[in-house]
Amino acid sequence: MSLQILLPFFGGLAVLFAPRFGRDMERWGTIAVMAVTLLILIFISLNGDSGRWLQMVQADWAPSFGIQVLLAMDGLTAAMLAISAGLGIVCVFISWEVTHRSPLYHAVICWTVAAANGVFLSFDLLVFAFFWELMIIPAFLLIGLWGYGNRESAAMKFLVFNAVAGLGLLAAVFWMGATAPEITFDAFELAEAGYSTPVQVILLLGFALAFMVKLPVPPFHAWLPDAHTQAPTAGSILLAGLLLKTGAYGLFRFPPLLFPDGLMAVAPYGMALGAFGVVYGAILACGQFDAKRLIAYTSIAHMSIVLMGVCGGVHFALAGAGVEMIAHAFSSSALFLLIGALQHRTGTRDLRELGGLQKTAPAFATSFAVFFAAALAMPGTANFLGEALVITGMFQVNWAFAAIALVSLVVSVVYATRLIGAIVFGKPKAETAVFDDLKPYELWPIIALGAGTIVFGLFPQVLIGWLRPAIDAALLPLGVGAP
Repeated sequence: MSLQILLPFFGGLAVLFAPRFGRDMERWGTIAVMAVTLLILIFISLNGDSGRWLQMVQADWAPSFGIQVLLAMDGLTAAMLAISAGLGIVCVFISWEVTHRSPLYHAVICWTVAAANGVFLSFDLLVFAFFWELMIIPAFLLIGLWGYGNRESAAMKFLVFNAVAGLGLLAAVFWMGATAPEITFDAFELAEAGYSTPVQVILLLGFALAFMVKLPVPPFHAWLPDAHTQAPTAGSILLAGLLLKTGAYGLFRFPPLLFPDGLMAVAPYGMALGAFGVVYGAILACGQFDAKRLIAYTSIAHMSIVLMGVCGGVHFALAGAGVEMIAHAFSSSALFLLIGALQHRTGTRDLRELGGLQKTAPAFATSFAVFFAAALAMPGTANFLGEALVITGMFQVNWAFAAIALVSLVVSVVYATRLIGAIVFGKPKAETAVFDDLKPYELWPIIALGAGTIVFGLFPQVLIGWLRPAIDAALLPLGVGAP
């Protein structure tokens, strides 16, 4: 499992020097690193234990300071790692024409994947916090060096929001480790510490601030629209498909494990915040003319669904949160890929300057239709499964929150039909009427992401079965059994 972190990290160092060995070697080197990482993950998953964890690695690192290497992987972790490596490969192919500092660009992609994998695998809380903070740096570089427009300002806003929010996580982790009978940052040992409910609430808020900024949900979302708008296409894909998921993963994994009583105490406020975010993101998406900014606001709405699911504290809601994490990684990554490819050809993302793709670029038009059907949570897509499970769970907990989530689905029809109508239908604009349709190196990632969206939507038990151990383990400290 350590290779899931080490291979992308040292692979990133290697691709810095890859151009010395031939043209495009930094690209093929990055693809090779991600492919080997994915193959190792598949081997581990197929040969893992049949119990709670597929694999677990524990080794002392700095025992006098209570720090150890503690890596654990279950079905949810494996799914996140697969998405991480897969999106790394996608980012290389859709960035084939990037020439500015190309070796560093591809190294940054590798380091983003390495840091995110560290977050997904680490159960020593200090190591987890280390990777959590480390993950900010390559994403900051992607936006600041290869972005568009006012990219420096967007990169700084991203850095400040996430770095400051991470201080709460660090403070909570240091306090927990220092007050343990023997200094330790082992999440499983600290879960047995028996903190009082008020202490759990305070510690939970430290963790939750970092997670909700990364997720993000209002009012912690202000960095996201600018970051997505100014980021290069690969940056937007990694932000939406990977970095946002680390926030969702953190919420799913640690509050139920470490602070079950605190989570139950603040859950109504979390559900209310999620319900507000669902409607807020959807309404703001309706008013956007920049296509990337529109999709960024839809991400706020969909990630707020995850917050509602985790705070729901029942099987259906938590299962829906896990599914939505994976489904949104597919659909949002594909939409940012399509918008990036369209901007590269036409020079614009303004909906008022686009139109008529069904006539000029049918592969583009079809792809937009498929993935906005997913964003709308249409039946037959994995997004439908995730949102349906969360809403079902909300009806078990609080019908008002479930009703608000249903209202947001109505609002989502407005922004989805508006974008599809502006880009796909109507007359082609003279300035953007003639350009190439999707090329093979762009089409295969779209097909792969579309296959994941539809297969998991049509065969939901495959995904639910894979996530079941993580769902049951999150519910156990809350005193909730399987239905």
